[in-house]
Amino acid sequence: MGYNAAMAHERHTGRAFTLVELLAVISIIAMLMGILLPALSGVRKSARSLVCLANVKRLALAGVMYAQTNGAFPPHRMKRRNFSDTYNFVNKYGRDRPRWQWFFDQGVGPVIDPSGWVKRQGDIFTDGDSLMMTNDYFICPEFRHPQYSVYDIRNGSYGYNYQYLGNARDRPDLGQFQNFPVTESTIKRPSATIVVGDGRGSGYPHGPHSYKLDPAKIALSTGAIYFGNWKEPTIEQQHCPAEDRHNRKANVSFLDGHAKSMALDELGYVVDEIGLVIANHPGGSNRLFTGTGRDDSSYKN
Repeated sequence: MGYNAAMAHERHTGRAFTLVELLAVISIIAMLMGILLPALSGVRKSARSLVCLANVKRLALAGVMYAQTNGAFPPHRMKRRNFSDTYNFVNKYGRDRPRWQWFFDQGVGPVIDPSGWVKRQGDIFTDGDSLMMTNDYFICPEFRHPQYSVYDIRNGSYGYNYQYLGNARDRPDLGQFQNFPVTESTIKRPSATIVVGDGRGSGYPHGPHSYKLDPAKIALSTGAIYFGNWKEPTIEQQHCPAEDRHNRKANVSFLDGHAKSMALDELGYVVDEIGLVIANHPGGSNRLFTGTGRDDSSYKN
């Protein structure tokens, strides 16, 4: 073999990979992917949690703005403006008997775009028209419960501290709402009073009526009689606590405008050995819901 031919052969064989070398490279790439993919997944999960935290913070500010403008916090659902009214309340968007999300619109916008339902002035739209939220500020990007639509206003992402800020259920024996209206002057510790947070709803792993955020115990001191989903037969099935869907923590916002990720026990809930909330456990605390910074669930007439 001549000199030039030998050099060409050497160059040619120097560029080739053996099967063993290819397998080694593939193994290294697979190993790197195995290391990087979980890390990337964790980054995406953290990003979704930060979006959620920003959402609940913004919603808290919208709720405070409503209270400052109207003299009281909104109810969990305004069926009637006054206890003695005989007609349904309709808000400025044309929604009949609106839930709390409709009142948290300052700087956020309506929870459901009403343009598709209000055809002319004076029209109203009800639950029969639409329950699907169109405003992403009310959507937690980490919500993962396919049995309920992420956009369902009753069963979606965020719950409201209604027992202490606006429980508009009836108390016929007293001729009044259970706890509505609630003014800003009754709140002594805004920095320790939850407004909204990741809602779980009643049942497990996720149930209906997650738009209500129940504290650990029924707030008898405010006249509350039931937990969130009052139509269910047992107290466990009625209870609508927070959901710890962000690395075993729930995102909540406070009346002073800050938001925080907190574990269920930090929020005052008592959980069992597998992490499920125990409804109305005497060892639980309503401290972060009451507005005073103190646990107060006893009945006062």
